[in-house]
Parts: sequence; structure tokens; C-alpha cells
Amino acid sequence: MSSVLIVGGDQIDGIKHVLNKHGVDDINHWPGRKTGDTHKVIPLDTSIIIFITNWISHSITHKVKKDAIKRGIKLIYATNDATALHHRLQQADSGFVLKSDSVNTNSTSSDFPH
Repeated sequence: MSSVLIVGGDQIDGIKHVLNKHGVDDINHWPGRKTGDTHKVIPLDTSIIIFITNWISHSITHKVKKDAIKRGIKLIYATNDATALHHRLQQADSGFVLKSDSVNTNSTSSDFPH
């Protein structure tokens, strides 16, 4: 199974909840604000990278984006808002199918933990 890498953000429980609803259980997270984060290597089985844009340094964004493009990994840019991410995943044609207890597309942000 492929995994998702989340780059940025400190509190990502809402994001993880949305990904779980989309059938993703293998989630890696890099906070993306430490200098050492730029030396990390994207895990081999990563199929999508989600950048939490309001909590990430420019240098790690640039490096991860460059590495992801070389490997053909899909990139999604989102704020730390679970509902917005759900819609971004649908727009990105991510290939992740909603589980049977699917996310309601008419949901409000209160439907997801933040």
C-alpha cells in the first residue's frame, strides 16, 4: 500500500482523520520547520505529499517539491483545515476511494476534528 507524507503543521489530527476516511492508514508527518527536516528523504512508497501551507518553511517546501517532481509524486497544498483537504483530495483525483462510512461532501468543518 502506498503512503501519504504530510509536510508542515503541528496538530494534524483532523488531517489524519480525513485521510483515514479516504482509506489511507500509512501516514508520515514531518513538521517542516526544523533545519534538519530538509535532509530527510521521502519514503519510497509515498504516493501523495500534502503541504500544510500555513505551517512550513520555504526551504523545506522547495526541497520536497523538487524531489517529489523528480519521482512523479502528486502534490497537494492545503491549510490545516480538514474539510478543505477533503475537497482538495477529491479535486486531485488522488486515487483514494472513500471507505463505506464516507465523508459527507456537504459537511461543515465541525464534522472533522481540527
